[in-house]
Amino acid sequence: MRRLTERSLEGALFRYQLMANIVGVLIIPLFLFAGLRAGFGGFKAEVAIFGIGHGYLYIVYLVTAGLLALKARLHIPWILLMLVAGLVPGLTFLVEWLVVTRKIQPLLASQAAEAAAETGTGVSPAAR
Repeated sequence: MRRLTERSLEGALFRYQLMANIVGVLIIPLFLFAGLRAGFGGFKAEVAIFGIGHGYLYIVYLVTAGLLALKARLHIPWILLMLVAGLVPGLTFLVEWLVVTRKIQPLLASQAAEAAAETGTGVSPAAR
C-alpha cells in the first residue's frame, strides 16, 4: 500500500506500471469480442462490459502517465507515445518497458548517485 501512495518518482512509476498492465490486459478481450461481434454478431454484453471498463480505466491510465511524465520530465514524444499506447492492444506492455528501461531507470540511478555523493558514503540508499 505504501508504494501506491508514495509521492516520489518511484511511487508514480509503480502507479503507471500498474495502470499500464491493467489497461493493456483489458483492451485485448475488448478487441477480441469486437472482432467476433463484427464477424459473427452477438457478444453485445461482452463488448459493453470490456468497453466501459477499459474506457474508465484508460482515463485513470492517462492521469497516471501524465503524473509520471511530469515527475520524470519526459519529452513530448515519449508522453504522446505513453498516451496513445493504451488504445492499441499489446502496445502498453512495450511502451511501459521502453519508458522504464530507457528513461526512468537511468533517472533513478542518477538520483541515487547524487544522494550518495551528498551523504559522502558512496553507497546507494537502496544497497544499504
